[in-house]
Amino acid sequence: MLARALRSSALSRAASRRFIGGFAADSAAPTVAEKVVNVVLVDYEGNRHVVRGRAGQTLRQACEMNQVGHIKDDSMGGGGTFDAVRADFYTESLFGEGSTSPQSHIVVSNEWVHKLPPANPQERHIINTFVPAEDRSANSRLGTEIVLQKELDGLVVAVPEAPPVETYEYVHEYDEDDYETYDEEEHHA
Repeated sequence: MLARALRSSALSRAASRRFIGGFAADSAAPTVAEKVVNVVLVDYEGNRHVVRGRAGQTLRQACEMNQVGHIKDDSMGGGGTFDAVRADFYTESLFGEGSTSPQSHIVVSNEWVHKLPPANPQERHIINTFVPAEDRSANSRLGTEIVLQKELDGLVVAVPEAPPVETYEYVHEYDEDDYETYDEEEHHA
């Protein structure tokens, strides 16, 4: 009986080693470090921010994740059909997404502009129609359309201008009772 227990225990240890060894040897999944893409974002004041994103995220998503609020997006997912390339082997068709807002306008540095896929027609239209000519350049792109890939590690982009600051605050100054007692003759004098 003791021999049987020892044999059983030895078999389970061997099986365990094979499983663990096989698991480690067969695991080709990338590590987190292999998926991290660092982007240098130069804001409109000249400050540099290192934004860390994951491969497959858009530049705007990476900025949001890092709480760097210089790339905005107010589109609320209102674009048309859009294909997102998530990996070399996987393209996802998205509906109601895509570029619809110029608020994520950035300028890609000269050394990186040719390493990005070309802008799609919808992105070009948004830039050419809604980005002021003095802010637009041949390197203009939308941060919502740049999908980070490991090959883009070190990408340098600039935000060309500060977003407008909303200074007007609407104040509701009338009361329902005042509206009902409004006397036309009194106010036509």
